[in-house]
Amino acid sequence: MKEQIFCQLLVVCMLLWSSQIQGNSCDASGIEALRACGDSIDKELPSPPKPFEGCCTAVRIIGMKCICEVINKEIESSIDMQKLVNVASACGRPLAPHSHCGSYLVPGVVA
Repeated sequence: MKEQIFCQLLVVCMLLWSSQIQGNSCDASGIEALRACGDSIDKELPSPPKPFEGCCTAVRIIGMKCICEVINKEIESSIDMQKLVNVASACGRPLAPHSHCGSYLVPGVVA
């Protein structure tokens, strides 16, 4: 458990450092956020009950707009887009219904 927390903290520090060094590089930051959330969005793995804190921290720092901008067909083939929508919501950054994340249309009803 301590190793997991340390790894998550390391990921967050790397995200903060890389975003400061690279300026507005959404590509690198978005990919790092996806890596931080890998266990929660992988097609082959069962979803954990809730995303790890390192994942949510990355989502909050980088933002779903940036994450969705970097998602292409290759990335979509390896992650479960509905799981990503669930992660965004669980981390307090829900995607708007009928918006796009990569080529994925977020389901839901617009109020």
